[in-house]
Amino acid sequence: MNKDNTRKYLRQAIIIVVSMMVGSVITMFIKDTNCTKNSTYKVTGNNYSEFQPLYEAYDLLNKNYYEKVDSKKLVAGAINGMMESLGDEHSMYFDKESKKEFDSELSGTYYGIGAEIRLNEDKTVSVSKIFDNSPAEKAGLKVNDIFVTIDGKSTEGKNASDVASMLKSSSSKKATVVIKRDGKEIKFKIVKENITLFSVSSDMLKSGEKNIGYIGVSIFGEKTYEQFSEALKKLESDKMDSLIIDLRGNSGGYLTTVTNMLNLFVENGKVLYKMQTQEGVSEYKSISAGNRNYQIVILVDQDSASASEIMAAAMKEQYGAKLVGQKTYGKGTVQTTADLSDGTMIKYTIQKWLTPSGKCIDGDGINPDYDEKLSDEYLSSPSNETDNQLQKALEILK
Repeated sequence: MNKDNTRKYLRQAIIIVVSMMVGSVITMFIKDTNCTKNSTYKVTGNNYSEFQPLYEAYDLLNKNYYEKVDSKKLVAGAINGMMESLGDEHSMYFDKESKKEFDSELSGTYYGIGAEIRLNEDKTVSVSKIFDNSPAEKAGLKVNDIFVTIDGKSTEGKNASDVASMLKSSSSKKATVVIKRDGKEIKFKIVKENITLFSVSSDMLKSGEKNIGYIGVSIFGEKTYEQFSEALKKLESDKMDSLIIDLRGNSGGYLTTVTNMLNLFVENGKVLYKMQTQEGVSEYKSISAGNRNYQIVILVDQDSASASEIMAAAMKEQYGAKLVGQKTYGKGTVQTTADLSDGTMIKYTIQKWLTPSGKCIDGDGINPDYDEKLSDEYLSSPSNETDNQLQKALEILK
């Protein structure tokens, strides 16, 4: 079982970043693709006198500031100020670069070399994983190769996110990479490709005589449902008796993705979640055509947020799944995004979601049925055997 993409408990030692993506901006986001994504807005109407002070400040700074100012930065700062004035940590402004990274992570694909990288304790950045049949593998990169330069630019003093951004540049179809291996510098020319990110990992575990399926979900991206349903079918065809769904470290993603995944389990007609707006509360019900009734345990922790909490709550209340781990993050709001005319984007809150029973978990989180903190043994030497939360799930399903 590969848990690299579902756990982040060793962040104090290394920072792992998939090259071509930065995960920080994606945290705690639920995306409803039926909302205003890719919409274009035009200012209409006659009464915009409230903007007059903004225009005056803009003109004064452009004309009278002691140094030349960047007018685009002024506009971006004004939008940032509007978003910050909401007092909502989940509403924010994205410039073109951060928007691109945001879209890339949730889309499940990116244009790059197909490798994961990490920041080492000595402040160098090296390869931590190479994807099968990827450009990095074809070129001859190896795990533990240390980046020296990328397209002639030094990586000294850069963190993993910086190096990922250097690798992901779409201005060139090739990357010229110099690495250090066994004290020697080696140059590679890597032809970039479209890479599919896998947000789902799976395995068949044993507990006594029982076959226990395991599916880890690291984010609810565009391709997650397809990957999840394929993994589930494979485990069921291999005579799985029960299932563990691992949502630890999963900070959320698309609302439509988690809805489709819940439809695989929750009985047709049952409420999956509720949405609260100024107009009232609406119910969203299962349209399941399946009939699954095996036992399920869901692993959660303090970083399980947003869409992860929607799934955990619905599976607990409507399927009877048991939750093992630690209290979840407690994000009970829904955001949507809107593209602006200059290629930037804003993300803002439009709804509050409630569990099927009508409970609001925002700021509170969801308490597990079995409160189990990860052991020091696992943190120092991670494996299935030392993972006491996983072992507790296996014990329940024995």
